[in-house]
Amino acid sequence: MPASAGASGALGVGMQVVVRLDRTGYPDSVVEDPIGVITAPGELVGSALYAPVVGKEAIWVVHFEEPFYGLDGSGPHESARVSQRSLEAAPES
Repeated sequence: MPASAGASGALGVGMQVVVRLDRTGYPDSVVEDPIGVITAPGELVGSALYAPVVGKEAIWVVHFEEPFYGLDGSGPHESARVSQRSLEAAPES
């Protein structure tokens, strides 16, 4: 069984990914996890759009396939800086 891309660290520019949203504060949200493409590496430290960054963690710039509305109603977002732990390779279609 292949390892998750997020867990293995095998993410990179041009890869299609699913952003796994942190639903802790929004347990009843029906917003789907957005799909996008990594377009650039981000910073190793700093803040990401939907998850706090703990320690030194890779951040990626993801451009969404469709404008995305956040769990908090913000948006539409065309892109976002997302922590690596919130990303996983999109399933092949």
